[in-house]
Amino acid sequence: MTTQNVPSHRRWLASAARCTLPLLAAGVALPASAAHNNHAYVVNQIDNTVSVIDMATHAVTATIPVGITPVAAAVSPDGNHVYVVNSQANTVSVIDAATNIVAANVLVGSTPAAVAVSADGTKVYVANSAADTVSVINAVTNSVVGEIAVGSAPLSIAVGPGGARVYTGNIGDGTVSVIDVRAGRVTATVAVNGVPFGLGMGPLGARLFVPDVGSSNVSIVDTLQNKVVGNLTAGNGTYDVATSIVGTPAYVSNFGDNTVSVIETFSKKTLATVPVGNSPESVAVSRDSGRVYVTNSGTNNVSVIDPLRNTVIATVNVGSAPTAVATQPQ
Repeated sequence: MTTQNVPSHRRWLASAARCTLPLLAAGVALPASAAHNNHAYVVNQIDNTVSVIDMATHAVTATIPVGITPVAAAVSPDGNHVYVVNSQANTVSVIDAATNIVAANVLVGSTPAAVAVSADGTKVYVANSAADTVSVINAVTNSVVGEIAVGSAPLSIAVGPGGARVYTGNIGDGTVSVIDVRAGRVTATVAVNGVPFGLGMGPLGARLFVPDVGSSNVSIVDTLQNKVVGNLTAGNGTYDVATSIVGTPAYVSNFGDNTVSVIETFSKKTLATVPVGNSPESVAVSRDSGRVYVTNSGTNNVSVIDPLRNTVIATVNVGSAPTAVATQPQ
């Protein structure tokens, strides 16, 4: 795997999987109050903050300081907690969504890059890109209770809806590791032959979508057979993917051409190509409205897409280099 096609501001993260980098200075920002279960949380990598967006008004209602170089976020199923990965601090900040205050910082493995929460909210899984492991956090005690070896340089992670399987996208060897949660180990490895910066799990768990940031390809993994059974063709530099709550369409961010591809997952037909901001990265779908939230790291904003019209209905300014977004379940 080479890093020449990796987004430049994230290229250090791929390299950091094998080397130590200087720490960045921590940012300073002011926290604010938050309402419950109506927010999107945007990770600002350069500012070391999280912007909180009210999904009804598209207004930023709070800015929360977190650890050094935050790169990923996940929200608990009940919406009460937000987990933010701080890659150069080797920690996960646990935000109380009711107060917008960091309630805990959990030390994990080296250069954590991605985070996901189990369906029952009891476990948090963190992919450590330099350690080739997944840290398992007990969400009640906010402590690490296990480490699982995975493939080379995991930069993305997803949990199956039933909670029995966890998947990591490994950019070092172009694979997806399949973890059996009960066994606490990898039970299958799926070759995707790309650079899987993001993973998108279908709502029923039968399909895992794996974009390759070095191409326009999204591999479709059958999670029962643990093999690639097809692909979607999107734009240039497919970065992340999320599906609607019914499993189709899929929304694919195209880092290289500043668009989001809207693809019907059964026919594999592109329904629309939506222009967004510069260098789109993370994609999240609101379970309530179906609106699609896209972080644009090159223009420091978030595009909000109406799923009925496939057009941008709001652009929300956030912090510097927004790299990830996660929504409350509403």
